[in-house]
Amino acid sequence: MVKTFDFEAVGAVHLHSKVSDGTLSIPEIAEIAGTKNLDFLLFSDHNTLAPKREGLEGWYGGVLALIGYEINDADDKNHYLAFRLDQEVGGRMAADYVPAVKAAGGMGFIAHPAEKRQYFEAYPPYPWTDWSVQGFDGIEIWNQLSEWMEGLTWKSALWRIWHPLKSIRFPVQEILDRWDVLNRERRVVGIGGIDVHAFAIKLLGCITVEIYPYKVQFKSIRTHVMTETPLTPALGFHPSETAVYNAILAGRCFVSNFSLGDARGFRFSGRSDRGLLPMGSRLPFLGPVDFDVQAPLSGQIRLLRDGQTIAEEKGSTLTHTVDAPGVYRVEMYRQRRGWIYTNPIVLTD
Repeated sequence: MVKTFDFEAVGAVHLHSKVSDGTLSIPEIAEIAGTKNLDFLLFSDHNTLAPKREGLEGWYGGVLALIGYEINDADDKNHYLAFRLDQEVGGRMAADYVPAVKAAGGMGFIAHPAEKRQYFEAYPPYPWTDWSVQGFDGIEIWNQLSEWMEGLTWKSALWRIWHPLKSIRFPVQEILDRWDVLNRERRVVGIGGIDVHAFAIKLLGCITVEIYPYKVQFKSIRTHVMTETPLTPALGFHPSETAVYNAILAGRCFVSNFSLGDARGFRFSGRSDRGLLPMGSRLPFLGPVDFDVQAPLSGQIRLLRDGQTIAEEKGSTLTHTVDAPGVYRVEMYRQRRGWIYTNPIVLTD
């Protein structure tokens, strides 16, 4: 019997609590998430799994909180989001901690890989620099706080503070291009991170402003996963944890910009003589594949092969048949900004 993954859960990934440099506790953050129609949260405080050891992982009403941590190297570069671990791993270089996470049975994602900003000395970039490292499971193809910071100047600061969601435009093309290339060799999962801290800064030396409170940032970048069963507290904690992590690792997920509309209900799949191909499928090309896109709202839909648009449609549906191997994924735009970015279906040679 062919498995189907008909159930969708929507989450926020890359969250910081007051355990490191956030401003609220994990229960407080989960309570806010419940008011924003989120189903799960992936916490990644800096260099510690203390909140997991304290028993803070679990269901908070209808919100599942999963706890990992964010690792960095000795130069505060090469940040790595590690999950599905019970204790921290060793190593002060990415070449050490990336394989260590894998060896411990965990999974990991490169965080905000393309930061380049140099405008504010107090907020330097934290890019990923060691692309020779092997074994990472995925990459943040869109990091909301990184995008916000990259466009920050003294002239733009007030506008970006008062209209933070309008600053969300597109993932970094350099990373999308690299992601397409990586997926030609093996599955590299794309996730969206919000990197929420809700930290306060001082303007003009006397006015304190909270940048991106949790309730606002929860309306930005979301990661949607497709599961075999509904994600509810009735499922229990460990089956729920497994369902979320397995969906992400399999690439059965897509990233959306909620500020442009709720993407819940979006679907991208393929169909061939071998049956239905969900997002994340990776199999040899043996003949034509019919791709189908269905969206809950209208927009500009693009089907890409190896990073190049091969079909485009304005509306809420697209169908297209392909007859060649490649890395196939979908991008969708609304209001001239990026709305949805799917993980690929890969047809290998």
